[in-house]
Amino acid sequence: MIKAQNLLAGVWEDNPKATTFQSVNPKTKKPLKIHFQEASDTQVDEAVTQAATIFDSYAETSLEKRIEFLKAIQKELETVRSEILQIYQEESALPEGRAQGEFDRTLGQIQLFVELLEAGSFVQATIHTTGPDLRKMLHPIGPVGVFGASNFPLAFSTAGGDTISALAAGCPVIVKAHPYHAGTSALVAETIHNALISCGLPAEVFSHLNGTSHRVGMKLVCHPSLKGVGFTGSFAGGKALYDLAQSREEPIPVFAEMGSVNPVFISEKRLAKDQTLSETLAQSIALGAGQFCTNPGIVLFCDPQGKSNLVEHVSSHLNLMKLPPMVHAQIEKNYLAQLEKLSQNKALQSLLKSELSTAAVGLVSGKELMNHMNLTDEVFGPFSLFVQCHSVEEMNAIAEKISGQLTATILAEKEEYPNLEPLIQKLKNKVGRLLFQGVPTGVAVTQAMQHGGPYPAATDGRFTSVGTDAIYRWLRPIAFQDCPNQLLPKALQNENPLSLIRAIDGKPTRKAL
Repeated sequence: MIKAQNLLAGVWEDNPKATTFQSVNPKTKKPLKIHFQEASDTQVDEAVTQAATIFDSYAETSLEKRIEFLKAIQKELETVRSEILQIYQEESALPEGRAQGEFDRTLGQIQLFVELLEAGSFVQATIHTTGPDLRKMLHPIGPVGVFGASNFPLAFSTAGGDTISALAAGCPVIVKAHPYHAGTSALVAETIHNALISCGLPAEVFSHLNGTSHRVGMKLVCHPSLKGVGFTGSFAGGKALYDLAQSREEPIPVFAEMGSVNPVFISEKRLAKDQTLSETLAQSIALGAGQFCTNPGIVLFCDPQGKSNLVEHVSSHLNLMKLPPMVHAQIEKNYLAQLEKLSQNKALQSLLKSELSTAAVGLVSGKELMNHMNLTDEVFGPFSLFVQCHSVEEMNAIAEKISGQLTATILAEKEEYPNLEPLIQKLKNKVGRLLFQGVPTGVAVTQAMQHGGPYPAATDGRFTSVGTDAIYRWLRPIAFQDCPNQLLPKALQNENPLSLIRAIDGKPTRKAL
């Protein structure tokens, strides 16, 4: 059963006086039946205060206990899989296949953190025995606030990568549910709560807050006991939270993954030889109705003679696709407004709209783009701006001016590789992930993945929100000098009771001291 209340430190607290709201079915545009209660200022304060109260005890839980907890979340999610998938589709209009895939991805992410905890080396135990005895390791930062993402109701939301990485690190979590999929979020929150109870862990480790107004998020970020924030969404939303966090008496880190147009650079020979290029690009643009943060929003192709029909071919493929509505009417409204604004921009040579959906492609020359760099702003939805360039040098010049991105892609033939070095050097300073085959849409959930990038793609390009390295956002180093062995954390004790790989005087080893 979906709870309409807010989950505060283990209690679904009913507030008859609360403002209520409903999630909406994007297909029918009709609200769903449950009236969710918006969290009050008092409830936000209670959730964070209770999390802070038990932080020390949760931070000291053994890795084995956290493994048990994560496995319990997996088990609880499986017990309500059908209910979650049903409300997921009702709230998002995303198809069953996408729902199943995202559910499995969510379980898979949890499993990766189970395996990370089993290895234990993420604590980065480092020991220096000559001179003062110095022993350093990573320690959780404190209670973390996580904002659910609108476009990923599961994988980037209540039990998504931000939440699971923080819980694995030893940080209590307060989730601010996204109102577009409040029902999905509430069901998942119940599974985390049940997992805590089954493991005998404090219920205060996890709280779940509802709300449509910015007030709830602002109160959460401004709470003096909160120590970090995870966010996936728009540039405006992420920047607002970041600015708010830095204006506190004690500034805290905000790890926000924000807008990105993920430029694709296509060489002249690749443009001529790749017969599947237009279809591949069209599929990438349309995937998930364009609501992926790695959607290829700008495609730059080298066409000195102006003979390529790439844009028309991509448009033809898009014309054959029937896309679902976007996850919420407001997102679609904003997207269509951006398209209308583009249609009035005289710099564009053309704007081709699909006959069956909201998909569209635009065309502009490289020269015009250089004079109108605002065209590189993200248009969130199934749209890409194609840029006709007359030379590799022109693409290099544009790459120099493009702002920070999650990804960039270079598609070229082998014989063109010697000429790519200047472009690669420029893009290395602009992106978190550089692709040389395929398209950027989609993110592999592995330790080697980097999902983040220089500002404004993210607030801190040194970190990733996907893969097990996401845990490092919620940890900080602490060193112990000349500390008695029995007072040290187990990871640093002479006997190495956790059997970790530790750096001792610069050499990795599992040996005890």
